[in-house]
Amino acid sequence: MSETLGMETQPVQVEGATDDANGQNNSNYGATSLGDEQRSRVEVTEKRTMCTPWLFVGLGWLPISVGLSLALAIIVPYCIAVGLGHVSAGFPYISDTGTEPPESCIFGQLLNIASALAFATIYVRYKQVAEYYREVPEGVFKCNKAALVLGSLAALGMSLVANFQETNMIVFHVIGAMMCFGLGFIYGLLMSWISYKLSPQHCTVAMYRARLALSLVAMLCLVTTLLFGGLANSQWKGEDLRKWLPEDGGFGLHVASTVSEWIMAIAFLFYFFSYIKDFQKVELAAEVRRCQRLLNVTCDPNA
Repeated sequence: MSETLGMETQPVQVEGATDDANGQNNSNYGATSLGDEQRSRVEVTEKRTMCTPWLFVGLGWLPISVGLSLALAIIVPYCIAVGLGHVSAGFPYISDTGTEPPESCIFGQLLNIASALAFATIYVRYKQVAEYYREVPEGVFKCNKAALVLGSLAALGMSLVANFQETNMIVFHVIGAMMCFGLGFIYGLLMSWISYKLSPQHCTVAMYRARLALSLVAMLCLVTTLLFGGLANSQWKGEDLRKWLPEDGGFGLHVASTVSEWIMAIAFLFYFFSYIKDFQKVELAAEVRRCQRLLNVTCDPNA
């Protein structure tokens, strides 16, 4: 529960005013009234800020929604798929849990929402850094643009993973996964470097180190997922890849690959959470303007 804190307003005394100098008195009175009005506005703004829950300060809710939608897109389909016997409970691939209906519908819908929110987060972060680049080397501005492109492609890859299931169109599914995870960790590295350049004025040392660590974890997990997955598939002798059993061969390598993928997804989730404090300093406003280009249509009364 948030508390409302008030501010005491001290009266303003205007010195040097005499009864005979009416013009000067009026000027001082106007300045005093203006000062009181400005202080009142500041008090109202501070009261609103103090009464606003931290979750809704600025755009802090945006990276939170990305993380929550990603978490739901992973956990909910997994629970349904295991409950219906579509996959084994022992750490399947994330995509395996979103292949069969009804979990595939939930997986696709939530991942599409997460993709759209991730793109919005990436764009807002780009605009936020663009306001700071004047104070830092020019390389940050170019790196910020590159991060925007790579991050947008990673968000697009997430949407491809959601809409092209591995059992329907495996080629597009794999392309989307490589875009999401491969370009995603490169985006994380670029933004970690930008955070380093913006410190300590606009980013703490601990925060850019945390972002760098998450990016390196994602990169390492991507390598281990591909490496152990390829080795496990070469030893597999079972009947259903989504129900990999210990007696099917390569089970240990398979679990190492799937666990790496889950850790990689969690690393991306926490990377978005690292934007919460930064986004609380950003507000989104829509400006409506009257269009100056009017289409002049002449009506012919004889028509």
